[in-house]
Amino acid sequence: MKLTEDLAKSLLRRHGLPVPDGAVAQTAEEAGAIAREYGGAAVVKALIAAGRRGKQGLVAVVDDEQSAARETSRMLGTRAFGNPITKIYVERRATIARELYLSFAFTDQNLRMVICCEGGVDIETTYARNPEKIVVADIDPLRGLKAWDAVGYWADAGLKGQALAAVGRMTASLYDAFVACDAVMMEINPLTLDDDNKPLLVGSMMEIDDSALFRQPWIEAEAVSETSANPREAAVILANRSYPGGESRYTELDGNIGLLVAGGGAGLLQHDMIVELGGKPANHTDVSPAPGTEKLEAILDAIFTNPRSRSLLIGYNYLQMARCDQVAKALRISVDRNRVDPTRFPIVMRVFGPEEKKAREIAASIPGVNYLAPDATLEDGCRMIVELTRQAAE
Repeated sequence: MKLTEDLAKSLLRRHGLPVPDGAVAQTAEEAGAIAREYGGAAVVKALIAAGRRGKQGLVAVVDDEQSAARETSRMLGTRAFGNPITKIYVERRATIARELYLSFAFTDQNLRMVICCEGGVDIETTYARNPEKIVVADIDPLRGLKAWDAVGYWADAGLKGQALAAVGRMTASLYDAFVACDAVMMEINPLTLDDDNKPLLVGSMMEIDDSALFRQPWIEAEAVSETSANPREAAVILANRSYPGGESRYTELDGNIGLLVAGGGAGLLQHDMIVELGGKPANHTDVSPAPGTEKLEAILDAIFTNPRSRSLLIGYNYLQMARCDQVAKALRISVDRNRVDPTRFPIVMRVFGPEEKKAREIAASIPGVNYLAPDATLEDGCRMIVELTRQAAE
């Protein structure tokens, strides 16, 4: 999970690391008010989980609240790197005497640190023109990164004097935070020094290991609240972190046929079949072999509460690691909870495998559910749901 800058800096602050004061604004007026609190001297940044925003004109240095409001108006409502810009991060402007660069990231085999005494937006240019100014070091995760090691690396990069000790200590602390929050990438650009050689983390990007988010519940809660996901997608994300079982994903589209499909490539195949048959999926799902009943309920709840959904296809290859009755139970619970009438909201099931008899018994207790015969193909299920959806709309 990539964190937006406000979340990344909140995490760093939690670990006692120095970051500038900052706040999120959703309107030009809010941005102006925040800048006013900082005496007008501020930096306005588009709040998206992407780097190199400065090169895209998405970072602006301002001197007063009017300029902050004007720059916010310019950015809001636009798109960058495929993301809509709906929020702005307004930060107190720092006193900068020098800019450095620091990053930690996992490669295919190692945890690697990259440092440079020339930070800022032009780090790529520095690497292209003066690669000798870049110091790269692999970190042994069993040993970690000690302050004296970091001092040595920064000395190799050309840092000297009082700044060397301060930045070395800061680097070791950043590594500890990187490990503690289960990050897979952390970039500090720039890491600045003021006239007294005091370091400050002015620019930060972080990405957290999705598989470890259960150990970082505050990140999950805040990230979901800040994400562009709608409430139904966000509910599925939270269910993934709250309940046992494999990961499940739910992404809404602009169609009207809800899909709970899985089985290797079978999920994508059914999606494509529906489109080829003239249907339009309302969502796409990627469900692990054993997601747990609660996670299935979350996806079904999302489908039933999506105002565009008009029908549902539950289509799997032959189940092996999960039980058919588990899927049927989740359907029974969600249908009741959302007061769905399958005689008006068509539901087609193609679910074969362990405990199929029980699943059919549960489905039979839900009037209107079409549970396909054991010899039905994936295409049969897709064809039926497209036709039933068309009929229900007439």
